[in-house]
Amino acid sequence: MQPLSPVELNPVFTLPDLATLDEVPTTPFSALQARADSAFATLSALNAVNPILLLNGFAGVDYEELVESLVKKHANHADLFDLCYAENLNHPQKPIWLKLKAGTGLEFCELVGQLLELSSRHLEAEHIVQRILKKQDNNDKVADYLSLLSQHVAAGQGFSHPVLINLMVHRHDTTMPVVYARQFTPEQLFGAIHFQTEQGSVFSHHHLLEPGLIHQANGGYLIVPIEELLEQPHLWFRLKNALVTRQVEWSRSAEMAAFYFQPEPPPLNIHLVLVGDRLAVAELYLLDRELDTLAFLRADIIPEWDVRDDLPAYLGFLSHLRQKYQLLDMDAGAILRLCRYSSRLTEHQHKLSLVEAQLVAMMQLADVIARREQSEIITDAHLILAQQEQDHRLSYLIEQSDLGVRDGQYLMQTQGKEVGQINGLSVIQITGHPYDFGEPVRLTATVHLGDGDVSDIERKADLAGHIHAKAMMIIHGYLANLFGAEHPSPLSANLVFEQSYHEIDGDSASLTGLCALLSALAKEPIYQHFAVTGAVDQFGNVQPVGGVNEKIEGFYRLCKIQGLTGQQGVILPASNRLQLNLSDEVVAAMAAGQFHIYPVAHVEQAIELLTGSVAGDVEQPDTLFGRIRDRLDDLNGHPVETGFLRRLFRR
Repeated sequence: MQPLSPVELNPVFTLPDLATLDEVPTTPFSALQARADSAFATLSALNAVNPILLLNGFAGVDYEELVESLVKKHANHADLFDLCYAENLNHPQKPIWLKLKAGTGLEFCELVGQLLELSSRHLEAEHIVQRILKKQDNNDKVADYLSLLSQHVAAGQGFSHPVLINLMVHRHDTTMPVVYARQFTPEQLFGAIHFQTEQGSVFSHHHLLEPGLIHQANGGYLIVPIEELLEQPHLWFRLKNALVTRQVEWSRSAEMAAFYFQPEPPPLNIHLVLVGDRLAVAELYLLDRELDTLAFLRADIIPEWDVRDDLPAYLGFLSHLRQKYQLLDMDAGAILRLCRYSSRLTEHQHKLSLVEAQLVAMMQLADVIARREQSEIITDAHLILAQQEQDHRLSYLIEQSDLGVRDGQYLMQTQGKEVGQINGLSVIQITGHPYDFGEPVRLTATVHLGDGDVSDIERKADLAGHIHAKAMMIIHGYLANLFGAEHPSPLSANLVFEQSYHEIDGDSASLTGLCALLSALAKEPIYQHFAVTGAVDQFGNVQPVGGVNEKIEGFYRLCKIQGLTGQQGVILPASNRLQLNLSDEVVAAMAAGQFHIYPVAHVEQAIELLTGSVAGDVEQPDTLFGRIRDRLDDLNGHPVETGFLRRLFRR
């Protein structure tokens, strides 16, 4: 079997004819989100009051930019308005709201001031009233208030505050408000009633009302992270009540709850956009089972872009990020390197990452290095150095892992042959550490007389998860189907991850464990210069696994420590080819013939590479599978004649 060639180890991108990234027209993130675009188009046309849109996103999304861009494209601006509070002339402790045309709030306050002055002098003020009403399209509530105000002044009655109108929300232009709620309290979200103390008396008035985020977003869009609501679940139910009742109840501190001051709840007309990942959405659904009914409009924000569809559009996104964060321009080599890094984040050669935070982090690191070297442009070398420096800063745990091999405390072999021993590959994930890294592991298998069971030591020691347990059962199923279809196996086996002291899970070691068991059953040694990863089904088909790049690089580190011989390599599922995106060092070693990667589609291909023996058929005694069958038949105590005749007719 031929190993993969170096050109298959990394994605290949064909750039359009350009010298720098600045030549590419910018493409905002929203332009790459067709699902979200469709959702906002529907949201703007939805015949509903206070509709909810739920965006299933991921960490690193600039939700504010995304929503603002799509609102600008799709939103209807007809619902904008100014909001003010005025003294209730009949009940001063119950201030009332007045809804004004967008952008007219300041002029309204000035005209009301003129109205008060003329009325207090008993001068004709009808022209002022008509002017106000004309500006407000003859709003009935405004007309009623102005009429009552005129009567109030004419009667010589006073006011609780010298300034009659508190303009709370004023739209300076026709820009649709998009408010992002971050780390908010109830008062910051729903507004607050403040109180004053004077000569031992506690009081409030309409000028002590402080608008909240929901008031600022009224008539527009309010973005609320679901994580914030999960931390304060009562706020979700209060927000839901405001959406349903179409009005916003004011917040007040608990110690002031006994004081009577009851502002009229203002009307609510917003588009609520809930944002969060799928886990947060699931938790909110468990908190409120009505979520599906309320937030029936949903959209997924995709975290990756298919390079086969439109590479120039993705380059436009990178250009957008460069301008957004004011970074140095990039040459063609740097663009290719950044695309390769982006592809590695997605673990697919045809996909590129749209996770802004991760892309910008690498671009900024390269920008720092380029400026440090007084370069006017970011090159491929700057990005390589940025990755190397970042890897060095975060490599302490990897170095500690390698130290056990260097000191001879972690018993691993990358040369020679052993029966029932094989090199497996694992990925170490540490909470709080940004990188996963590969770590080889030694698996051993032994067999003994028994009932045909495969004993998983990790599972018995409570050091394995449910998926790992399932994988071990699949191994047993494959062996039973291949060798025990007619007679039960007289051999049982033990399988263990040597020197493993932490919990493991997953099925990516099932091919490894199966090959170790086959070696032990056939008494056929395995080449130790190989490492294996892959899952299997009950028919021996090899299935894809995750983390192949980390696993390959982890075994390469081990081989490098113990000395590269030119024979060492990794056996992995053939279906994982598109996930390959390896470091320059591994690619160079493969190009020099010092390291190899072998793709396999079936366990027979893997065991033949590992042992150098033909897997063959159970009915062929000169093959590996045939020798296992003969051994099991002999131990099973079948009649000698049957075994003799079967051997005779094989010849």
